[in-house]
Amino acid sequence: MPELPEVETVRRALERHATGRTIESVRGREVQLRRPLDIRRLRRRLPGHRLNGFRRRAKFLLVDLDPSGTLLVHLGMSGRLLLCDPASPLLPHSHLVLGLGPRLDLRFVDPRRFGLVSWLAPGDEAIDPSLSMLGLEPLDERAPFELPPLLHARRAPLKALLLDQRLVAGVGNIYAAEALWRAGIRPSRPGHRTALPRLERLVDEVRAVLSEAIEQGGTTIRDFSSPQGNFGDFAVRLQAYGHGGEPCPRCGRAMIDDRLAGRSTVWCRRCQH
Repeated sequence: MPELPEVETVRRALERHATGRTIESVRGREVQLRRPLDIRRLRRRLPGHRLNGFRRRAKFLLVDLDPSGTLLVHLGMSGRLLLCDPASPLLPHSHLVLGLGPRLDLRFVDPRRFGLVSWLAPGDEAIDPSLSMLGLEPLDERAPFELPPLLHARRAPLKALLLDQRLVAGVGNIYAAEALWRAGIRPSRPGHRTALPRLERLVDEVRAVLSEAIEQGGTTIRDFSSPQGNFGDFAVRLQAYGHGGEPCPRCGRAMIDDRLAGRSTVWCRRCQH
């Protein structure tokens, strides 16, 4: 699933190449995504609206429209937003196509249908069920001060806490595994049994790994690509995620591949405690 760095990569690309464009047409079909894709509503609301700006909240992309409204997008497990020449053939599972003029389409492609595209009326963002429950952004300037005590106050394993979007908004399995390995903390270690200085280091490593991944255009494991079709380069820098059974880059001992909170969890028994 695309995480914070991948969504930020998409946001930056769209900001560069699509800001100021006007939606001239809407094509697609009714399909069951995370929420039903309401093509009829989008056809009523979107034509004539200008793409005024692109924001990110956790793993969600928000497209601000002028004169009113916001387009809420989640890429789910396999979703992509692609900027294409209108003459290029549609990929399979292209559920929504926004015509942005004679030379540019913005296409939403989602083979597994766990994504989301929804129009929000002014004021709806504050009450939308997907957005209203989100916690603190890890790259927010408040995170180094506010996240360690939040983690310390809870009994759940730290890996599960990092994945809890109500606490830490935008971190997923890839970057949680990397940050815990860098910080030398066992994924199953309870938050309340971890000293605050260690939690402060963990938050610093979360912020560092996310920032590095953004600079590398995210991580492509299977499906992710930028709107121009580029793959994320951070995959070659992963030290923990996807390396179960391989030597730990720090100590050489074989990395453990466990499951925690229903997710694959790779860690080093010697380096992480």
